[in-house]
Amino acid sequence: MQTPTKPATGLSLNESSGRDLLQASITDYIKFLRRQPAVCGSAEQQEALLKHISQGHDLIKLVASERLKITRQLDKQKHDWMELEKQMTSPIEEAMKPLKDAIEHYNREVLRIREHQLAEAAEQVDTNPTEQTNWLTPDVAVVAIPKGVQMKWSYEITDPNQVPNGYWIIDEAAIKGAIADGAREIPGVRIYQEAVTTFRR
Repeated sequence: MQTPTKPATGLSLNESSGRDLLQASITDYIKFLRRQPAVCGSAEQQEALLKHISQGHDLIKLVASERLKITRQLDKQKHDWMELEKQMTSPIEEAMKPLKDAIEHYNREVLRIREHQLAEAAEQVDTNPTEQTNWLTPDVAVVAIPKGVQMKWSYEITDPNQVPNGYWIIDEAAIKGAIADGAREIPGVRIYQEAVTTFRR
């Protein structure tokens, strides 16, 4: 069982000729692997298969390395353009901020009044369930939601001890950290060893 030669130098993604050579190397490697029986019944066979896989990892690293030569420059250009955008738009945002703050303050005040009015209206319904007109307690007028404001449901934890178990998330990172530190028993958790094959990259 022969092992394919390592990728030759001169392979590249930047130039069409180098890219063609790189693609040809990948194609040859894949064809070679498909001719190999996927059988591992001895230490010798395992060693041979690991060598073949190592060749694949070399090709993967080569492609990634060539890609980085291109994308690093693109990333730098993107960063430069984003910095220019930030320089141009930051003064606009700063100039708009006092106006936005004023609107937010107004909206909060209107919503506070609206909440109070809704509470009064609900209380009035409770005291007059038959919907009979009571001239001493006229209907409460409720102000409209300010323009541009959308109401959405949110939440705030007021007492963690009362939150049902179904809303808690297991901290798997903490469990893994405890196991790495030597913990072998955690109530409700089975700690065991599993085989993990490491392929050299």
